[in-house]
Amino acid sequence: MPNRTERARHLTLVPDIETESDPVAGRFQDAPGDIPVVQLILYVDVIGMNPPVWRKIKVRSDLLLPEFHAVLQAAIGWGGGTEYKMSGSAGTGSQDYCTPLLLEETEHCPSGDYVRIDSILLGPRDHVRYQYGKRWIHSIDVMSVDFDIDDLRPVCLAGSGMCPPDEGYSVTDARLAQDAEPTAMTVEAANRRLRDSWCLRSPETESSAASPLVARIFRRARSAPVPRLLDLLPRCELTIESSVDLPVAQIAMEKISWFLRCVGDRGIPLTYDGRLPEAVVEMVREQLDWGIGWVGDSAREFDHHQATDLREAAKALGLVRVLKGTLVRTKAGALLVDDHIGLWHHCAARLPLGRQDHEQDAGILFLVALAASASAVQRDDMVVETMHALEWGVNALDAFEAQKAAHPTVAFLDLIGAHGPLFYLGSGGTDSPSWARRFARDALRTGRRL
Repeated sequence: MPNRTERARHLTLVPDIETESDPVAGRFQDAPGDIPVVQLILYVDVIGMNPPVWRKIKVRSDLLLPEFHAVLQAAIGWGGGTEYKMSGSAGTGSQDYCTPLLLEETEHCPSGDYVRIDSILLGPRDHVRYQYGKRWIHSIDVMSVDFDIDDLRPVCLAGSGMCPPDEGYSVTDARLAQDAEPTAMTVEAANRRLRDSWCLRSPETESSAASPLVARIFRRARSAPVPRLLDLLPRCELTIESSVDLPVAQIAMEKISWFLRCVGDRGIPLTYDGRLPEAVVEMVREQLDWGIGWVGDSAREFDHHQATDLREAAKALGLVRVLKGTLVRTKAGALLVDDHIGLWHHCAARLPLGRQDHEQDAGILFLVALAASASAVQRDDMVVETMHALEWGVNALDAFEAQKAAHPTVAFLDLIGAHGPLFYLGSGGTDSPSWARRFARDALRTGRRL
């Protein structure tokens, strides 16, 4: 699909192997794909100050970098300026993030507006270099992680030293000012500044912190207005954690689990063109409840999109793969074949489906609409408006084209029954089962970072 530059996105070929869980989520993982909120105990040191200026603070791990910047400003005692740069060294690599004011000077440094701090501060020994303005450098280290959360508001636990006024001062000037006018730092004063600086989160901030997929949309849209998306986000209730039970998971994952059992330990030999053999297609027709009638009496997969959707979804989700012309289960597929709750979390964590950017973006928006129980009209208006903001299709994109872009995700949601039985007949998905909203919310909360 062409974007505003009229350049088409090309399909990227990747090996047909099982997918791995998100390494970022895995550091604090207590449920498949889940990214829980914990509290980080951080040591913040202003480099080059004598006497030393440092703070020990406790913050929630889902703070976005602009919020974290505001917390640091209040805890240290700076004037609240907006220019900053953060360089993280967590995990297997490093990444720099800048405020928009510094982006012009740093071409390869992305904005951190929708980046959670647990993307760069994951656990003990992780380190971040924080630059305020163009002069003041801070070293931030994770001292410990607290899983017993009693209060998510930022707190200063200890500290020493006061920072000088930040405007027009150098490190040498700061040392002279501190020597001339020593001022005692108090934890009470730091916490008073933290309380005064903290404000309620907007729906945009709250949703971006709870969902890496929603954060991706805002990050890619930059400053383009998306009012219809903002209207739907509070209805998604993204701060509610997953609570799926076995009966619901069995209903939602029935077809996927059945297909994995059908593949079995020996696999299914595919036809010369990579499709399911007629005997398997007949079982798909006869043994699964699709809610709609079948057209004709053909047993070829080519004539039944449901069989194709089932095979392609299991493959895209890393549950099966092709080995020498035979469809076989992956390790994940073998482990989850009878674990419906595990299968629910596995599938939710790997949505949206699709290998191209426009497929993933559109898939995320359909998940938002489903989680918000939006009507077909609300959904289509929101998806088209946001896809335009993302520079996909410009004026040529309409609701039909947007649904085509989201097809990998939409086809899977229809496959498991999340859209109701009449979606392909034009009902618009308004008859979705009660569990569909919960599944879409789990997908938005636990979806891998794209």
